[in-house]
Amino acid sequence: MGAMHATVPGGLLVLAVMTSVVGPELFSAGVVVVVVAQLAILGAALGLVISVAFAYGLFTGEHPAAAVNGGWFIPPVVTIIIPMALTPLMPHVGAGTARLLLALGYATYGMGFVLFLLTMGLLHDRLVLQPVPPAALAPTVWIALGPVGVGTLAPLALARAGQSVFGAAAPAVTLLSQLVGTALWGFGLWWLAIAATLLVRYVRAGGLPFHLGWWAFTFPLGAFTVATVTLARAWQTPALEGVASLLYLALVGFWAVVAVRTAAATRAGRIWHR
Repeated sequence: MGAMHATVPGGLLVLAVMTSVVGPELFSAGVVVVVVAQLAILGAALGLVISVAFAYGLFTGEHPAAAVNGGWFIPPVVTIIIPMALTPLMPHVGAGTARLLLALGYATYGMGFVLFLLTMGLLHDRLVLQPVPPAALAPTVWIALGPVGVGTLAPLALARAGQSVFGAAAPAVTLLSQLVGTALWGFGLWWLAIAATLLVRYVRAGGLPFHLGWWAFTFPLGAFTVATVTLARAWQTPALEGVASLLYLALVGFWAVVAVRTAAATRAGRIWHR
């Protein structure tokens, strides 16, 4: 099973998160909770199954070091999104269920975060010990920003949702979550510089062939941008707000370029060609 299969549960979980944010403006609270719960359950179940199946395929197959690529981050990203989809449900359930959801949120966060670290180690070694990936795989380098962005947001969301559970310790948990998120975000800033530098190298070496994988330039950067905005508000620092603004402009630029190229390839009938 390929890593891209994990984009399906990932999409369901993101839809659950966005429904919890936008849904109350359009539907009743009861409808929103039901929809979010169904999307979260289905997305989490599929995500966990695909994550295990993908790892099983890696463990039982033979893979040269050069085969490692940023697409391998996608299954871990999905498990890190699970807490973001569970926390909106906590205010609408009983105390016991809320505690269970909080525990599951931290468990799946730990699952995805450790998998991210392991995968990052593989990709780092692959980039150091092997020639740079072919130009077609250049967008996958940016996928690492996805787990960094969501990995920054998830502990903050869990800390907010678990205030009634943590009681007097809630402020300490919130501060710790902010510190952990900021540390992870710092690595993401460094990786962004690496990804951007490699992209310039690819462009100067002859450019990148267009394919749907170019959308990997957008979604991970979007997650990292949202994480930057969230941290800027938490720290109340204008400098971080400035960084968030620059990231937003870069995100809009990537979206525009990729959307135009996708539309052109679709119109020419080349969108599914390899």
